[in-house]
Amino acid sequence: MRHDAPLPAGTALPLPRTPRHEAHPGDSPVPLAPAAIADFNDLLHELHPDAPHVDEYALASVARWLVALPPAQGDALLQARLGRLKELSELAADRDWAVEPALAKRIARLLDYVTRERDLIPDDTPRLGQLDDALLVELAWPMVAEELEDYRDFCRFREESGAGFGGHPTRDDWLRARLEEGALWEQLHRVRHQRYVDYGPLEGGLRVV
Repeated sequence: MRHDAPLPAGTALPLPRTPRHEAHPGDSPVPLAPAAIADFNDLLHELHPDAPHVDEYALASVARWLVALPPAQGDALLQARLGRLKELSELAADRDWAVEPALAKRIARLLDYVTRERDLIPDDTPRLGQLDDALLVELAWPMVAEELEDYRDFCRFREESGAGFGGHPTRDDWLRARLEEGALWEQLHRVRHQRYVDYGPLEGGLRVV
């Protein structure tokens, strides 16, 4: 069964996944240099190899869509994605969590792109300056979605049980505790579904004394 890729916001940006040959790149509200598009795709697939290729037609399409929205709505849609980077930064910097080095490197590459002012679409471009940043976050999100879900649970564990670890439980402490909880749940589940001993029918029925 195929599942949709996880998203940083409720709905996906309307990025066409196949070229729209009836649209011309010149119709884009912002200039899109082929070399910059190639660099964007190189970084995207470095972060998430299974991400779709983003071509000039798709970028022009989503840029036109964004410009057509009321400004406040368009900005809110971008910030819904970019706002997730705060949690991602906290995850990467949390020494208790100790993210795996290869993933930490990819997160750093993503954060570096988003904070760069001159990228595929310069950040000072009206209405569209952060479109490429938000698009990169969305398309690369599957690489961090599961890690973030685990990290949120770790933060709850640290808040609830951290005192037992000097206030700084580690990722291994969290994992061990969750595995123990899972083993306990499985044991209770098995016991709950075991049949009790069948002693046969009661002779003479029940009597109320």
